[in-house]
Amino acid sequence: MKLFKDKSFALEMGFSRKEFIALLDSQNKLVFQRDGNVITFIFSEQQAIVTLGEEDVRRIGSAILPKLDVNFNCSKMSNDKQEQFMRIFMLKFHRGGG
Repeated sequence: MKLFKDKSFALEMGFSRKEFIALLDSQNKLVFQRDGNVITFIFSEQQAIVTLGEEDVRRIGSAILPKLDVNFNCSKMSNDKQEQFMRIFMLKFHRGGG
């Protein structure tokens, strides 16, 4: 099962920019370089570029939750490497609910 079929796509994630960057810095599985809002991941000698977009909030009743647009460009990755990268990325950046 393929997680993401497209090479370029966007996710709406439940983080503030500050929280996302703190989690990025604390994880130790994915090699990356960050230049402002652009994060370049090197995975198995292939490159994925992640760009942090607009930060906003989602209101559900009286709850206010952070929301961050995260854009992915995996055009320089093979399909297999993209799937492996996204599995690790989602594992490291998953916010539980439930």
